[in-house]
Amino acid sequence: MGDYGIAQLCLNGHLITSKSNDITPKQNFCSSCGQTTISACQKCDTPIKGSYREVSQIDPPFRNSNSPYSKPSYCYNWGEAFPWTQRSQEAAFELINLSDDLNDTEKEDLKQSIIHLLKDTPKTSIAQVKFKKYVTKAGSEIAKGLKDILIDIVSETVKKAIWTSWRILRTTKV
Repeated sequence: MGDYGIAQLCLNGHLITSKSNDITPKQNFCSSCGQTTISACQKCDTPIKGSYREVSQIDPPFRNSNSPYSKPSYCYNWGEAFPWTQRSQEAAFELINLSDDLNDTEKEDLKQSIIHLLKDTPKTSIAQVKFKKYVTKAGSEIAKGLKDILIDIVSETVKKAIWTSWRILRTTKV
C-alpha cells in the first residue's frame, strides 16, 4: 500500500523532482531551459503525480518505488494536455510542415496520427501504421526530428510499435 509523491516539472517537461510530498516549489525555474516549473495542473490545480511511494511500518515511513518515473502527458483530473505535451505536439506539427516530400493531405493525416499516438485511443494502432508510412516517405531528417520530439511523451507500447524494429531506422540510419 502506498501513495504518489508530487512531481515538479518545467513547462517544457524537464523533471525537477518526482518525489516531493508537498506542493512547495523545489525550484522556481528549470536549470536546463530556464522555463517556469509547475507541480500542479494549471487548469484545475491538481498535483502532478510523482513517483509511487510504498508505506513502510518502519522508519522512514515511506519507501520510494524502484520503478522509473514516467511523466504524465495529461492531467488525470482535468484530462487536458500538460504544457510539455502541447508544446511537443506543436513542434511535431511544425516539423511536418517543413516536409517537401509530403503533400498537404498527407501532412494533415500524419498530424492526426500523432494526436492518436499521444492519447492512446482505439485509433492508436491505425495511427502507428499511418505514422510509419508517412514518416518513411518524409525522409530521415523528419523521422529523426519526430522521434526526438515524441519519444518522451508517447506510451511504451507506442514506442515499441514505432521505433523497435522499424525498417526506416535500418534503411535511413535515423
